[in-house]
Amino acid sequence: MVTLGATQWQYTNGARDPESISPDNWHVTQRLLDRPCNEEIQLQLFHSYGSNPPLYPEWQAYFRKHQPPTLIVWGDKDEIFPAAGAHPYLRDLPDAELHLLNTGHFALEEDVDFIAERIRNFLAG
Repeated sequence: MVTLGATQWQYTNGARDPESISPDNWHVTQRLLDRPCNEEIQLQLFHSYGSNPPLYPEWQAYFRKHQPPTLIVWGDKDEIFPAAGAHPYLRDLPDAELHLLNTGHFALEEDVDFIAERIRNFLAG
């Protein structure tokens, strides 16, 4: 989970053009992951994800009640957080703006201009 190969995979898997993703990304990230004791921290974080689903009904109730303005930009080839996870937000937030992009987990690596424009438009109201 915290090896150089796994980190590179996170950046390139699902990318339209994996060769265009700078290796600097995963090498810089890997240096941070390789800090002493960080593997244990990452594993604790990974294992704590299981505590999220029991909270989903609370979050969904909040969304339904308050209808916060919501922008969702998601890589449709993301295997860490699959695109199927984006659609359920629309049940509780029917006015949410959803963009599924033809890319992987780190969508900004290939679609930074598109995403930046969506964010600017969203914040401008």
